[in-house]
Parts: sequence; structure tokens; C-alpha cells
Amino acid sequence: MQRTKRVFIKIAWILGALVLLWTIIRLFFTSPLLDDISFSRAYYDRNGTLLRLTLSADDKYRVYTPLSEISPYIKQAIVLYEDKHFYNHPGINPVALFRALGQYTSGTVHPVGASTITMQVARLKYNINSKTVGGKLAQIAAAIYIDMFHSKDEILEAYLNLAPYGGNIEGIGAASTIYFGRHAKDLTKIESITLATIPQNPTKRGLNTATGIANIENMRSNLVERWIAENPNDINLRTLAAMPLQTRKVSDLPFLAPHFIDNLNTRKMPPKMSEIYTTLDMALQSKLETTLRGEINARKSIGITNAAAILVNYKTMETLAYIGSADYHNRDIFGENDGVRARRSPGSTLKPLIYATATDRGIIHGMTLLRDTRVNFGVYAPENSDNEFYGPILARDALTRSRNIPAINLVREIGINDFYKILSESGVTALKSPIHYGVSVALGGAEVSMFELSDIYATMANLGTRKQIKMLRDTRDKEITHLLSPEAFFLTLDMLSHQSTPTKAIPFAKNQKSSLRHYWKTGTSSSYRDAWTAGIFGDFVLIVWVGNFDGHPNNAFSGARAAAPIYFELANTVTDYYDSIGTKVQNNNFMNDDLNVISVDMCVVGGGIAGPYCPQREKSYFIPGKSPITRNTVHRMIPIDNKTGLRACKPDAENTHNAIYEFWDTEYLDLFKRAGIKRNTPPQFMPDCDINEISDDTVAPVIIYPIADTKIVITSENNFEPIGFTGLGATPDSKLIWFMDDKILGTTHNGETLQYNVQIGEHHITVTDTNGTTTDMVFSVVK
Repeated sequence: MQRTKRVFIKIAWILGALVLLWTIIRLFFTSPLLDDISFSRAYYDRNGTLLRLTLSADDKYRVYTPLSEISPYIKQAIVLYEDKHFYNHPGINPVALFRALGQYTSGTVHPVGASTITMQVARLKYNINSKTVGGKLAQIAAAIYIDMFHSKDEILEAYLNLAPYGGNIEGIGAASTIYFGRHAKDLTKIESITLATIPQNPTKRGLNTATGIANIENMRSNLVERWIAENPNDINLRTLAAMPLQTRKVSDLPFLAPHFIDNLNTRKMPPKMSEIYTTLDMALQSKLETTLRGEINARKSIGITNAAAILVNYKTMETLAYIGSADYHNRDIFGENDGVRARRSPGSTLKPLIYATATDRGIIHGMTLLRDTRVNFGVYAPENSDNEFYGPILARDALTRSRNIPAINLVREIGINDFYKILSESGVTALKSPIHYGVSVALGGAEVSMFELSDIYATMANLGTRKQIKMLRDTRDKEITHLLSPEAFFLTLDMLSHQSTPTKAIPFAKNQKSSLRHYWKTGTSSSYRDAWTAGIFGDFVLIVWVGNFDGHPNNAFSGARAAAPIYFELANTVTDYYDSIGTKVQNNNFMNDDLNVISVDMCVVGGGIAGPYCPQREKSYFIPGKSPITRNTVHRMIPIDNKTGLRACKPDAENTHNAIYEFWDTEYLDLFKRAGIKRNTPPQFMPDCDINEISDDTVAPVIIYPIADTKIVITSENNFEPIGFTGLGATPDSKLIWFMDDKILGTTHNGETLQYNVQIGEHHITVTDTNGTTTDMVFSVVK
């Protein structure tokens, strides 16, 4: 009894040791069967349209497909045809092996095969030559090892990913995609039966040749009968098997959006990530490609042969269209080069970022008066593209008319190093040192790619929130940084909105959607090497580039004349496409309740808050406490002598009449004179006037906030609301005294804000300057 017990204990120890050994080998020394196999990548658009099937590292079409993504019909057909005892044997079928050995030794001409699915996996994985005795023994040993340390599902998955299907097609994923244009999980019964018969003899049964198709039709009829024997309800398969086989070939594989896929194919991805769904909308891409080719063909007579474009939805940050050149296969234009990734001089397309930075720094708002006049930096004397200077010009007009000198002056005021940092934070890479660019950074001195420019404009559209542009579907939003303030970008977009769409210099596109608002900017690089238009409309950012990849210049490469018309035609194509699918492209004015901006009447001539005599007023925005707000005192009413037309010493009802004239500082008058612009300046005083005794009419203060006759809603549980009182006097150093309901609140200097908690009710506000000039208004606080 004791002896038997010791024997059982020894056996238990041995079995335990074997189990432990198996566990150690399985966990630490057995890698997944497909670990060292390279796979193709099957790229799809957002709607599941195949864009391209790439080759693996060893030049095979081999798409990794997990067993869960393979049709149960193909699994059943493979086991039925190749190895019906697959789930019951230890990797080899001893009965089949001995039968095959007997036939081999007896000299049978065509001995039956004895390879199991596991043995075939061993041959394919370890590249074993099983036609020799040594090779066959190695295959048997490897199969036993594989079966010992891998599950049947793992082995079947490996087989279905490695099995040959003719030519350089391997695995059911590639075979189903190439031959039938569908995923392996969607294979029908007859398609599964057809594919199951190929791996046994892929050379003669491959579906790439007419001979292979004829052979496979014979073999699948045999398998159909075996299938029906096990599945009697599938008798209709006989009819399907008798029908001609309709398949596709490798040559039928698509090659769509080539630059987009080339870009993705350079990215490192998980080795088994074979089916890749992108953000691209191929239906939209195709329409845009057609439009772009048509626009290029229409301009070939002036030497325009190439262009590129990218369309991004700035709300989702998804790349919807990506056209790297006019023709990928055209060697004359070096069409394989990717214009979306190429780094080029952006011309003036970066100016909105300059203006946004200047706005954020409190240097300008849209109606700030800037100087457009000749400047020199040593031997460098920048000019405007039209070789003219406008003199004083509003910031919004300087931006939309692409004046170079105001942009240079703003960069100098911002600081070249600071703007360089903004560029870097905006996503511009490969920048040289700030000293390399100097002020030329304002005019496109720093090269950027179209992809980077779309990043900048998307950040602008998202009011300073920079997010990563997506190229893969189902990618999570990735916020990178907050750039400047939302208000700064809002004011910049408002400036861009004042550009007509298109301008007189840019003919309207065919069927132009004139009601659709565009926030757009053109750019032309030095010596006419690159023409750009970058814009925002609806939910989209669209960037267009026109030029030559070899850098050859062409006077036709103007942002306004070459790129802008193409931009608007492409924008039309986008809106037409979304109209066709029932999704109308809507305007976006970017205003939201969180923006700390105020809209007031400003004077178009001279800028600033409109005075009583301003002849042309427009609503414009500024940022309270940041924007440099001043009162426009350019326009004043003065008495004019009826007889001489000279300026009278004082008003006289019988001998004078009142007229409005422009009073400019001497500096601005000089700028106008040099720009050749005549202003409506006042005439000289009459000879008998004593200038020292004459003073101009006083100008009343202006209340910027709160706005007259408005209701301010309390946003807390209190019965009061903190309100910032802001006003402007006649001069920059004006001192203002504030009263509410005949009670003094305090004093401010010009443009400063006075904070005060105001109770519920209607209130009367009065503001007085030190000259005693008064302005009043009424507003209410409600809950």
C-alpha cells in the first residue's frame, strides 16, 4: 500500500513538474504565431470605401484578420476541406501519416496528403521544405510543438492569415478583399467554399488567371457536395456552384487619394493594424479632384500646371480631402511629390496670425489706424505688392488688402522673438532662429506646409484652441494648447469678414454661393514662386496652393489671380456636395456668450469711437480693458465765412455757415500727401482772426459701457451685478468723473474701467470731464 502511494506521489510530482514546465514555456518562451509576420495595410475612407491595399514588407498582400472578424462559413469550409479532424488531433493525424507513408514506400504515383492545418502553419511560419524526408520530420515536430502550446483557435487564425491564395496573395483577409471586394467577415457560403479550395494548390487554382478560375470551379463543386452532406438545407449551393465565377484581380485594386495614403503609410502603427479607417470622404475627394483638374486645365495657357489642396473640418478636426498635386502620375510636374507636406513660403497667409497677436497684446483692434508708408531697414526696403502706399489705413483694411508695411510694423511692435514663439506654438516646425528671418517673417520668410497652415487657420476658427488634426477615424480629440485669447481671434476673423467674396480682382466662381461667408486670405511668395489662398467657411478650413514643385517662378502665380479663384471653385464643390447629401453648409459668425467683446459705433474715416460729426459709422468690436480705444476727433464742425470760404473766427448767423472738416495730425497729413491722397482739411482762418483766442468746440465724453437703454441680467444669486464703467474723453489724458443716480462713483482716466456693484433697477449714469462737458444715459439691472 505504501509503495503504491509513493508511486502515485511520484507520478503527481512528475505531472506537476510537466504542467509547470508547460506553463513556463507557454508564458515566457512561446510568442504568438503571427508575431514575426509583416502585414499589409488596407486603408478605407470614413464610409468604408477601400482606398489602397499596400504590400507587406516581404511584398505580399497579407491583411491581418483576427478569427473573430472571419466568417464562420470560411472556418467551416477550411476545416471540412483541409483537416476534418482538426479539433481532435494533437497537431498531426497519425492515421493519415501512416497511410501516406505506406503509399510513399510502395511507390504510389500520387500519394494522398497527410498534412494537417497545424502542419501547414508550421511549414508556412518556419519556411520548412516539407518535400524532403528531413523537412517532413521537422514539420511534424513543429506541428506537435505548436499544438502543444497554442489553442486551436490560435492555430486556425494563423492558418487563415498565412495560407497562400495565388500569386503574392496570402491570408483570407487579402483574398476576400482582392477577389470579392469585401471583408472576410462578410463572405457568403459559396465564396467561402470557393476560397477554401485554393490554398491546397494556389499555383493552379489562383483566381488571377482564367486557368485558375476553371480549376477552382471544378474543385469547389466537390466541396459543395461535401458541404451539403453535412448541411442538407444548403442544397441551393449546387445552383450557385454551377454559375460562372465572378471575381476581381490584383490589377483591379484601387489607388485612391495617393498622397494622403502615402502620408499615413510613413507613420508607425501597430504591426497587426491592417484595416485602417481614415477620416477622408472619398466621394467628396473625387469631386474636389475633378474640380481641381478642370481649373488647372483652364489655366495651362498661362503656365499653371499644378496645385494642391487640403480640406479640414475645424470642429471635428478631421481631414476630409487631401490632394497633394494635380496629377500623382504626371512626371512632368513631379506629381508624386506631396504639396500638402512640402514646405514653401506662405506669402501673406500668416498675416491673420500677426494681427491676432497684435490684438491680443492690446496694440490694435479692427478700426485702429495704422501707417502704410515707405520704410527702410538698412539695405532692405520692403514694399507692397502693388508698389503703392496708402498712408493711414484701418487695421482691418490693411489686413484684407494685404498691406506689407503695417504687418512689418506690427511684428516689430510685437517683437520678432515673441512672434517666432507664436509661430512655433501654432504648429510651424523646422524653424530657423529668429535672427535668420528678421521682419521678413511678416511677409512669408518662414516656410510652412499646407498642413501646418490648415492647423493655424483651424486654431483661428476655434478661437485659439489648438487641436491635433485627425487623419484616422475614431481618433479622440487631442487638445494641444490655447493660443492667444479667444477675443483676439474673434476680432481678427471679424476683420477678415470685411473682405468681399471675391474682390473685383478675383472673378466670381461659376455659380458662386455669394451668401456663404468666407474668412480668407491670399498669399504670394517672393518672385512669384507660390500662390496661396487660405480660408474658413461653414465648418471647414480650405487651403489651396498653386506653383511648381521645382520652384520655377511664374508671374501668373498670384494668390489673388491664381489661387483664389480655384479656392472658391473648390468651396463651391464642397457646398454642392453637402447639399446633395442633405446637409447644408451654414454660415458661422463665431460669436458666443463667453467672449468679452463689445460692439460700438466707430468711424470708418480715422477709426476710433465715432464722434457726433463722423460721416460714416460702422459697428465694430473691441476688447474692454485691452484694446486701444480712443475717441475719433477727426471730424469737427466749424464756422465758414459765406463770402470768402475761409474759416471764420467765430460763428455768426448772418455771415457764416457751419461745415464739417477733417482735422488730422501733421504726421498723418504728411502720410496722406506722400500717398497722393487728398483729404477734406479745413481752410485757413480769415486774416483778422486772433488764433490764440480761438479754441475748437469741446467734445463730450463717450460712455463705452454699459450700453444705453440695455438690460443687464444678474448672473448670480445676489441682488446686484458687478459692472465695469468705461468711457472716453476728448484727449488721451482726459479725466472722467462718474455719477449714478446723482451719487458719485469715482474717477477714471481715458479708457480705464471703474468696477461697481449695481443694484436691481433702472439707473441714470452721468459722466463729466474736467472741462465740465457731460454725457448721460439710462440702463437697467434685472434678475
